[in-house]
Formats: sequence, structure tokens, C-alpha cells
Amino acid sequence: MVSKSCRIKNVEPVDIKKFEDLEEVLKILSNKTRLSILSVLMKYDEVCACELESALQMQQSTITSHLLRLYRAGVLKRREEWKFTYYSLQEKFIPLIKCILKF
Repeated sequence: MVSKSCRIKNVEPVDIKKFEDLEEVLKILSNKTRLSILSVLMKYDEVCACELESALQMQQSTITSHLLRLYRAGVLKRREEWKFTYYSLQEKFIPLIKCILKF
């Protein structure tokens, strides 16, 4: 039953499937450790996984696990140099990450 105070508008249908990729990215970002990693990357552009160990005061295996989730979701880029792996943000996600971190 429609309320008598409701004004009926011609609201267009929404294709919910177009938000599936964004939903997955937001799920990946909704973790305090991963948000901390993103915060460091926003400040320093590119960091080695080992540098995050001291910055976050966590074991490197834990950090690496979170980095891999971000990388597999397409949020991060990685570059290998000798035995070190450097991570940076994918440019297309920077505006979203800035917005989230300001919150």
C-alpha cells in the first residue's frame, strides 16, 4: 500500500550487477590492517613489504598476507627487485582511498 503522503516518482531501474566490482573492493578495504597499509602507501607512494613490518609493528607474514589480498583485488601494484617486493597504489583507486581515509 502506498502512503498518501508519498509522491510517486518515475525512478529508473538500477542495474545492481554494475556494483559487484566495487562491492568486492570495499570488502577488501574494510580491514584495519589493510587500511593502515593504504595509509602508509598514500604517504610514501611505494614501500617494501619489510618496511611495513616496523611501521605497523606486525610480523612480516601477516603484512604479506594483507598485501597479497590487496594486490589480488587489483588495488596495489608490485615491483620485484632482487629479493625485495615493493608495493604501490593503482592510480584508479587513489581517489576512493583518499575519501575512505579522510572518514
